[in-house]
Amino acid sequence: MAYEPVKSHEEYLKILEKFKDYKKNTYQTMSLEEKIDFFDGIHTDHVPMFDENGNDTLGTLWDYGEISREFIQHPEMFSVSDISKFLEMLDDDCYQPSFMDDTLKVIRSIIRFYGKDGAEYLLTHLSDVPDRGKGYGLCDCLRYLIVDDIAFPYLKEAAALVDPAVCGFLLQIIRGEIPGVSGLLRYAEGAEQERICELQKTAAAMTEQD
Repeated sequence: MAYEPVKSHEEYLKILEKFKDYKKNTYQTMSLEEKIDFFDGIHTDHVPMFDENGNDTLGTLWDYGEISREFIQHPEMFSVSDISKFLEMLDDDCYQPSFMDDTLKVIRSIIRFYGKDGAEYLLTHLSDVPDRGKGYGLCDCLRYLIVDDIAFPYLKEAAALVDPAVCGFLLQIIRGEIPGVSGLLRYAEGAEQERICELQKTAAAMTEQD
C-alpha cells in the first residue's frame, strides 16, 4: 500500500531520527519489496532526503537514484501485477514532479518488458488509480505509452482484447470526460495525435461489441 505524505514537521523529525545512521548504498542489501517501499518513501517523506539542516548528508537520495535506475533498467525483477503498486503511488500534488516521472517510467518499463500482457493489465486497472493521482495515472501514464515506439503497439493490441467496459473507460479518458483530468487529445499534435486517434478507433470498435 502506498504511503500518505508526511504532513507535519514534527512527524518528519521523528522519521529523520530513525535514519540518522543510514549509510549510502544500503539499498544493495534490500529486498525488492523494501526497495519499492523506499522508492515511495522518498516521494512522501517517509524516507527523508535531507538532514535537519537541509543538507544531503544521509545517502538516501543517492540510493533513491540507484533504485530508480535499477527499476527502469531491469523490469524483469517485477511481476505484471506490480504495476498496481506504482499506480497507487501517483499523486498529482507531489511536490517534486520528477518523482512522478520516475514512477511513470517504471510502469512503462514493465509494460515494455511484458508487452501485450503488461498493457492489458494496465488498462484493466486504470480504474484503480487513486483520486489523488488521476492526472498522472489516467492521462500522463497513457501518454508515456502512446509516444513510445515500443509500448504503443502493445497498448493498441491490448485495447482490442480487454472487456468493452474497460474500453469505454479508456474512451472517457481520451475524450476528457473524467472530472479533473485533461483529455489525451487536448494538447496532442502530429504523430501523438494520430496514435491517440488510432487507439480511440480501436476502443470504440470494442465498445460497439458490448
